[in-house]
Amino acid sequence: MEIKRLEWDSDFFGYEVASCAGFSAVESDLAALQNAPFKLLYVGLNQALTQAPDNFFLADEKIVLEREIGSNRSFLMDDGMEVLHENSEQLTNLALQSGLYSRFKVDPNFKNNEFEKLYAIWIENSLKKEEHQHVFAYISEGNLEGFVSISVKSGVLNIGLIAVNEHTRGKGIGKKLIDAVCNYAQQNGFKKISVVTQAANENAMNFYHKNSFQVVSRTFIYHVWK
Repeated sequence: MEIKRLEWDSDFFGYEVASCAGFSAVESDLAALQNAPFKLLYVGLNQALTQAPDNFFLADEKIVLEREIGSNRSFLMDDGMEVLHENSEQLTNLALQSGLYSRFKVDPNFKNNEFEKLYAIWIENSLKKEEHQHVFAYISEGNLEGFVSISVKSGVLNIGLIAVNEHTRGKGIGKKLIDAVCNYAQQNGFKKISVVTQAANENAMNFYHKNSFQVVSRTFIYHVWK
């Protein structure tokens, strides 16, 4: 088992945070976690614990999905789609809507608006002008009705945040956003798109399946508090 201090998380939350890899729930691993000098540890497992200690909070069943991008189909960029370069109150509000099932929102041990602050930083960073990092937005009559952020990791185009205004859902805007990402991937030579969501977010899971995404991994993430 390996415990690694997370510098960014520790600085952001204001207390010591670490990740734990290779945890096996044996007595020695449990003792090592309890003795580690961290207030919060993230523990990722391939399956849920049948009996978890009281300070283990199952914060997320993390689902990674991927979609292959072929060359036998063209994806259209809708006329209402724009690339955003500046933040706005509308964009921040949509970013918060996208994180309804975030482990930083569902864990009641976070008590200082950590979720809101974290997602505000996330969307702000998504607007930075870095290669293959963009925020596509669907604009209708001057209103921001949906957005999707993208970035690249290990040669794969990743969807970061995606949301459609709750008042305009069911009108195909989500598909337009996915098509915009597929168009960008195809135009820039990416072979696949990856996205992370939560198993509890059934609407998102159904949406991605309808848009040809397939589950490639599942991880149970526990927050261990001390």
